[in-house]
Amino acid sequence: MRLGFFTGRNGQPSTSLSWSVRLKIVKGAARGLAYLHECSPRKFVHGDVKPSNILLDNEFQSYISDFGLNRLINITGNNPDSSSGGFIGGLPYKSIQTERTNSYRAPEARVPGNRATQKWDVYSFGVVLLELLTGKSPELSPTTSTSMEILDLVRWVRKGFEEEKPLSDMVDPMLLQEVHAKKEVLAVFQVALACTEADPEIRPRMKTVSDNLERIGS
Repeated sequence: MRLGFFTGRNGQPSTSLSWSVRLKIVKGAARGLAYLHECSPRKFVHGDVKPSNILLDNEFQSYISDFGLNRLINITGNNPDSSSGGFIGGLPYKSIQTERTNSYRAPEARVPGNRATQKWDVYSFGVVLLELLTGKSPELSPTTSTSMEILDLVRWVRKGFEEEKPLSDMVDPMLLQEVHAKKEVLAVFQVALACTEADPEIRPRMKTVSDNLERIGS
C-alpha cells in the first residue's frame, strides 16, 4: 500500500495509525532516502518525495518508490499529462504527473530552471513528517483562529512553535491518546522543522535526519 492513504480529502486522517507505527514508517523512509543520497554510486536525488511515493508492506515497513520517474519521462518523451501506470524493474507505479502539487517541494524547487539537489528531498521529507505528526494535509492551507492569513502546513507549524502553542493544538488528536509518546512526538517535530528550513544550506543531510530519527524511541 502507499502511505498516501493516511490523510483524507478534507485533511483528516482516513485511518488510525499508532505512534509506534508512524515512527517505524518514517524511520524506514529516512533510511531509504539516506541510502539513495549516500550509498548509491552517483549519490542520487529522488526529486519527488511525498506520501504516495512511500510504499508500505503488511508489517508497515517503508520502501521508497517512483525514484527517477521524472527523469525517465523526460527521456522517453511520454505525455506528462498521462495518468497511466506501468512497471519499472518489475514494480508497479502510477505516473507522478497525476499529482500536481507543490506542497512537498522546497521553496527553491519551485523556481523554474533550478537544478535538483538532495536538500530538496530533505525538505520534502520534512513535510511528510509534519503530515504524519499533525494529521493535516499540506494542501489544506490551515488558518489561525484569530487571523484570516492563509498558511501552508510548514508555516502553520512554525507559527505554532513561535507562539508557544500547546503541542495538543498541532498534533494529530489520535496521538494524544498515547501519553507516553509526547517526548518522542516533540523530538520528531524538531527534526521536521530542521528539514523544512527555508535556506537549503541550513537543512541537515538525509543521513543526519535518519540517524536522529533512529535515536527516538530506541
